[in-house]
Amino acid sequence: MQTSNEINELAEALSYAQGAMGAALKDSKNPHFGNDFASLEAINAVTKQPLADNNLSIVQFPINDESGVGITTRIMHKSGQWLEEKWTMPVVKAGPQQYGSLITYFRRYSIAAIFGIPQTDKDANDIQLAADGHHGNKSAVEVITKDQLYTLQQIIRDNDLNEAAFAKACGITDLSELPAKKFDMAFNKLHKRAHEKAGGENGNSN
Repeated sequence: MQTSNEINELAEALSYAQGAMGAALKDSKNPHFGNDFASLEAINAVTKQPLADNNLSIVQFPINDESGVGITTRIMHKSGQWLEEKWTMPVVKAGPQQYGSLITYFRRYSIAAIFGIPQTDKDANDIQLAADGHHGNKSAVEVITKDQLYTLQQIIRDNDLNEAAFAKACGITDLSELPAKKFDMAFNKLHKRAHEKAGGENGNSN
């Protein structure tokens, strides 16, 4: 793996983005083996918004060299920091369709591996949600308590932050839906934003 000289801001942004990513739905079937898998579209659906909310982007370039056909995947942060890795494989049967299939395969697996995205069976997920009294395509997880919600909202109010925008950055539509295991992450992120906002206002007043 190759990286920019510094990756501290990139690493922090990645931790927040990954915390907002869920599992990708198995929406496709392998015609040769008959198993279900998450398509590139399903994986992108899980990653696109959390990446954008945390000033991250991903680019993938097809490559063809002495080691075979593959891609280079680069993750970039608005600070200019980045990390990348190359993945190639010899082509058994050459041709545009075979090249295209391999590249799509590499893109899908690279993104899932980088962000640690698991795959979930849609039918099994829906059955579990129904059993738990939940509907839609949201995981039935324990959410923050009312006291924790109040704590986060108090920080937001005291620092004139946008609650709806912060909830969106956490991958949810309402702050009350925040998973309990992500409270510490959200608390620290809010304090960081409040500190940055205060620093900016102090700088403007000088």
